[in-house]
Amino acid sequence: MASLPGPVGRATPVPRLTVWASTSDTSKISAVFEPMFYVVLRGTKVLTMGANRFELRPGASAASSFGLPYSHELTGATRELPYVGISLHLDIDRLARVALDMPRQEERWSCAVAADDLSGVVGKAFVRLVGLVNTPDDIAVLAPLYERELYYRLLQGPMGSTLRQVVERDERGRQIKAAADWLGVNNNAPVAISDLAASAGMSVTSFHRHFKAVTGYSPLAFQRQMRLLEARKLLSAGGASVASVAYEVGYQSPSQFSREYKAKFGSAPSADLSP
Repeated sequence: MASLPGPVGRATPVPRLTVWASTSDTSKISAVFEPMFYVVLRGTKVLTMGANRFELRPGASAASSFGLPYSHELTGATRELPYVGISLHLDIDRLARVALDMPRQEERWSCAVAADDLSGVVGKAFVRLVGLVNTPDDIAVLAPLYERELYYRLLQGPMGSTLRQVVERDERGRQIKAAADWLGVNNNAPVAISDLAASAGMSVTSFHRHFKAVTGYSPLAFQRQMRLLEARKLLSAGGASVASVAYEVGYQSPSQFSREYKAKFGSAPSADLSP
């Protein structure tokens, strides 16, 4: 097998289903973990999201209910036995409809990411969906049915509490997700945690505790991660200086920006600056 430069994704005929492969280990790669169901077939993938760490070995799966800044690294990949994983970007509307059709369960605080072994009825449902890759004429009719079945089985299992956050039936959970979404979109805006807490109807202490329980980050750390990811995107797009990018993503000090950027990505911002 030809050498692959880190994880390479290949889209399949099944909507939102991607196969990932790598013939070598990787250092930490930072990105945003969008709402997704992910399965590791070969090798090991380590996900780190603030205080939360998940080591996914073959046969393990993970799911995220909303976008979170994270880093991942692959181990155990070789040219002879490459790393292989499969991701399914969640259809939020379909997942919400399935959840709303199910009996309401007691809501509890859950991390926005959960992991579990791929086995039993969940594994069978996932195999049926992936198997449609080999029968493309069946995809239009069967893929929505198989995907709905997979969501149903996931919602019944250990990852159900995390995925039910998508439905936002719990008031407090909805407010935490709304705060995280606001911080992600307004990553360059100054933040008063007291205002976010008030909008969520919580004390500052309660808001901070619940936000970290769900996302793995404090609110300010969450925003900082999103700022740095946006900065890297702007730098790679070219046409801007390091200082201008620092100000654009909300930093008041380019030197502080450079320190935090290097701490996260392992190199100075200038190393990622395209001409």
